[in-house]
This record gives sequence, structure tokens and C-alpha cells, in this order.
Amino acid sequence: AGANTKLLSWQTVTEAMQVPAGQAAPASAPSKLALVRATMETLPVANGGDAADDPAIFAHPTDPAKSAIIATDKKGGLLVYDLAGKLLQSVPDGKMNNVDLRSGFVLGGRPVTLVAASDRTRKAIALYTFDPETRLLTSVADGLQATGLSDPYGLCMYRNRKGATFVYISDPDGLVRQWKLVATPTGKVKAQPVRDVKFDTQTEGCVADDETGALYVAEEDVALWKLGAEPDAGTARKAIARVAENPALKDDLEGVGLYRQAGGKGYLVLSSQGNNSYAVYRREGDNAYVGSFAVIADGATGIDGISETDGLEVTSALLGAGLEAGAFIAQDGRNVSPPENQNFKLVPWSVIAAKLGL
Repeated sequence: AGANTKLLSWQTVTEAMQVPAGQAAPASAPSKLALVRATMETLPVANGGDAADDPAIFAHPTDPAKSAIIATDKKGGLLVYDLAGKLLQSVPDGKMNNVDLRSGFVLGGRPVTLVAASDRTRKAIALYTFDPETRLLTSVADGLQATGLSDPYGLCMYRNRKGATFVYISDPDGLVRQWKLVATPTGKVKAQPVRDVKFDTQTEGCVADDETGALYVAEEDVALWKLGAEPDAGTARKAIARVAENPALKDDLEGVGLYRQAGGKGYLVLSSQGNNSYAVYRREGDNAYVGSFAVIADGATGIDGISETDGLEVTSALLGAGLEAGAFIAQDGRNVSPPENQNFKLVPWSVIAAKLGL
């Protein structure tokens, strides 16, 4: 019920596989693409069209059942879901594009989980605390934290080994600006600009590695870049994944997530929006490419696949039964079964790891 069919040319298929249309089999093995299925999807966002964008994951330190997903509706605000996809809170504070969080920020003499979002309505940094028990957001911005950007877009956070917390926000013109987040005596948070890094074209997705001090930024049509996360790291950068060099990548490069493991090991996950897949790179060494995966529909559960992903997040934290090794969560740009507004879907990391041999 509600299903449909689609027609596409055989030429489209063969071009995607990079083989001649009349060839019976590829001359060489295609890039490794694992197919996985989501086990959970959130309720759709309230607004239609391209509205859902970016998720963050809060892993409760003592009770995995109280873990949560904080996500953006860029036409309406911030959303908090439980791990069953139920909506716990809607915060209609403006057009929030990207969101991230860090625990351990000291505010009012106690450690809190601090959430930052790029507010396109006010061209500002939205700042909240997240209560691990009530799972509710509370604004703690010390007034309007203006960005000075034309359109605050991508966002990620970084907490260094000394305990300082930073936020990066990108502008569509390629500028990425970094702020240090500072607690005020009144229990609020203000942002102090500390660095600008300019890319040639538009960036959005980014993630910082708190342990290694690396910052990864996706320049949508060009590459995934690696540079220093500290404010004095300068502008030097290295391309670890170029669209033109890896057939598994198809621009736009969008969301980026970091799966952290002990000893500096783990994986980077990058949204390859143009071919509805996700490329996986090693966290350590030269960030070698290890394979890609796509999320397809599950007829048994009725959860459709994921396509046209903007934002994603991944965690290695224990999130409960079936999610002992963590999870991957991504925005679904076409929520088609049944046709509904966009939402977010979850895949157990153990499934991805098994299919890619990680």
C-alpha cells in the first residue's frame, strides 16, 4: 500500500557503475559498497520540503536508555528524540541548520552538556544546556551571539585536552570561523572569535577529534580536508579525500562523523550525497579509505532507505541492547515509504562494521 515504481535508463545504471553499456561484466571489481538497513526512524519533522538536516547524539553516561538524539529542523528549530524515534521536545527558536554537543563544560560551578547550533534566522550561535535526566534543552546564550557571517551554515564543536571548548561555523562563501565558548559569572555562555579559515568554495559538514586535535571539514564539491583544531593552528590543510580521485565519492560531500576507538583508532564517516552512500576512512595514519555503505529499505519493518543525506552522526558509545557498539544516524532527504516529511534514521554500527569487515 502506498508503494510506487520508478523508471531509469540503463545508461544511468552503467554510468554509475563506470562500465560500458554493452559490457557483460565490469573489467575490474567495483568499489566495495555494503548494503545495510536502518532499525529505527524518528517521527518526521513538522515542516515540509528540505527541512531536516543534522543530528547529534547524547550518550547517557550511566543509563543508555536515556540517550537521545538532538536534531535540526532548519525551517523550525531544534528537536529532541529518544532512541525509539519519539519526539521529546521541540524548540522553535529559529532556522537551525547544524548542531553539535560536548559534555564537561563547566557552567555555574558544575559540568554540563553544552549544545551549539547555527541559527540562520538571527545569524547567530544558539547555545543550550542539555539535561541528561529530563532530556530537555535550556537556552544559556549570553544574549545574541552574532557570527558576523552572511549565513551561518555548517557547525561542529571541539573540546581540547586542557578543557577549553570551541565551536566552528561555516559560511556558504567558504569561510569557517572558530570561537571559544566561555562561561560568564551569571551562568550564561558567550562566544569569543579566535580564528578564520578560508576555503575556495562552500563547506558545511565538519567534525573535530578531541583526542588528536584534528579538524575535518568537507568542501562540498572538492574534498574532505584535515587541519589543526586549535585556534593557533593556522590555515594549513591536507586533503584526505578528493571527489575527483575516488569513484566512490559523488558531490556534494556533506555530513562528517567520527567513530572513536581506544588508542587513537576508529573511523571517519562522510556523506557522499550525490550517490546516496557513505564513505568510511580510518581515523589513524593517513586516513586510508576502507569502503562505502548505503542504507536500503527494509520491507519487513517498513523503514525505507536513506538518500540525499545532509547531516549525519556516529558514536562508539553504548546505547543499549542491539547498540552495544554504538550507532550511525543520518538525515533522510526523501522519506518515501510512506511519503512523509524528512526524518532521521539509525543503523547499528555493528551491522556496518560486519558488512565492511571493520
